[in-house]
Amino acid sequence: MKYLRVFALAVLAGVMIALGGLAYVACCAYETTGVGKILGSVLFSAGLLSVCAFGLFLYTGRIGYAFEKKADYLLALLVGYIGNIIGACGIGYLCFATAPFTSGKMGAVVESISSSRDILNQGETWYSALLLGVLCGILVFVGVDLFKRKPGVIGTIALILAVTVFVVGGTEHCIANMFYFSAANHWNGGTLLDIALVTLGNSLGSLFYWGLLKLGGLIVKAPEAKA
Repeated sequence: MKYLRVFALAVLAGVMIALGGLAYVACCAYETTGVGKILGSVLFSAGLLSVCAFGLFLYTGRIGYAFEKKADYLLALLVGYIGNIIGACGIGYLCFATAPFTSGKMGAVVESISSSRDILNQGETWYSALLLGVLCGILVFVGVDLFKRKPGVIGTIALILAVTVFVVGGTEHCIANMFYFSAANHWNGGTLLDIALVTLGNSLGSLFYWGLLKLGGLIVKAPEAKA
């Protein structure tokens, strides 16, 4: 029952991240100036904010605390990751079946994003995907950790700003990428490789930042991570 609950919460987390990605795509599609990208980056934060507020299970929000947990936490992360995939890809393919994506501007946006991250078709290099994943992992960890440490206005603002920075900065989030690739139906060896490298980067970034906080004596006990 424990892992079934983790799976259910993870599917919901994947759904919320995908809906945040949907908001970003819509802003970029219908407001082509730089303002659209910035506004979309802010609205994207609704996904992670919902994950934290409802206590859902998001792999990238949990992996940073792996060294403070028991061994069975690794299995929970695996189950959670699978649930995140189902939630994000499910919403992505629901979007792919709609008119704004099949013949509208939003479809062009997700195809552009997907093509730019298709490693084997010269969308980007493997090390770029990895490093952008690391940067995103750091920002997600910071946003989630501060949301738990500073409950209320400060934590909420910190989370929104962290998400806004990672989106507008062009860093990569593995679950968000799953939504983009599904909404564009752009899956191949290059995008699968991107997912693998970005997942690794997100993980390393979160663990790296946790390690620095630990060395600096700023982590005595991890806050209850609800993301």
